[in-house]
Amino acid sequence: MPANQTDTPLSSYSSCQELLDAHLAELQQRFGMAVWMITRLRDDELVILRSRDDYYGLAQGQRLQWQKSYCVQMVELGAPCIATNAQRNSSYNDLPINSDPTIGAYIGLPLVDRDNQLFGTLCALDPNPQDPSLEQALPALQHEARLIGFLLSNALQEAQQQRVSIFVEHPDRCADTGLPGKQGWADIKAQEQQHSRDFGMESSTLYLQAPEDSDSMVIADSLAALLREQDSIAHLGNNHFGILLADTNAEKAQRVIHRIRDALNAKQLLVRIDPAPLAAG
Repeated sequence: MPANQTDTPLSSYSSCQELLDAHLAELQQRFGMAVWMITRLRDDELVILRSRDDYYGLAQGQRLQWQKSYCVQMVELGAPCIATNAQRNSSYNDLPINSDPTIGAYIGLPLVDRDNQLFGTLCALDPNPQDPSLEQALPALQHEARLIGFLLSNALQEAQQQRVSIFVEHPDRCADTGLPGKQGWADIKAQEQQHSRDFGMESSTLYLQAPEDSDSMVIADSLAALLREQDSIAHLGNNHFGILLADTNAEKAQRVIHRIRDALNAKQLLVRIDPAPLAAG
């Protein structure tokens, strides 16, 4: 063994997020730039999933307007992936965003999922122009973007499997319905909250209250027939049910509420259904 090597064992990454952070640290070390970000496009916003920022104060969970971003120019209008002097680049120099933060240089590459659909972007900013030789790094950066996209696709698939597993396998079960109980519901929500932070997922929770003399199994079976495999139901006692609608925003959740209420009304079950933020309830 060469003299400069040690017997220190190699440690593995413990999570997708740790590996993504290591990717961003390496990119910053190799190519400079004040901030590197991994974002997810949700509706008309870029949600920051991971960030390594030495200047702009951009952090996980912050949302950027897609239509005002440099990235929309790169993705939709074919603007250059690397602008070493953004203020002198005709694709970027007249954007409204230039009036707020100082952007001297920009790197942006699309991230695609396993179906080759746009997931988000890998992007970097710096307040100062960069050496024009940075443009030669494009093939290496495209390779990094493909790796990150592949990693995120696999992590999202695993997260979807975890949703089903915790619903089916959680040990806390309601004796009357066989559904997860209060602790099961708390753990289901906690897992989804973590997935929302890590992957920019947007899920909704509903709380259904039926009369205490209603048949709990009829309600449970009706909900199971109406919802999708990736959704979860818990019985919190006294015909109070918690419902997790995965990857469902507030507008879509309202449509689900109407569908559930109509189906139960047809069975002479009058229920109250209240939406709640994922973090509440």
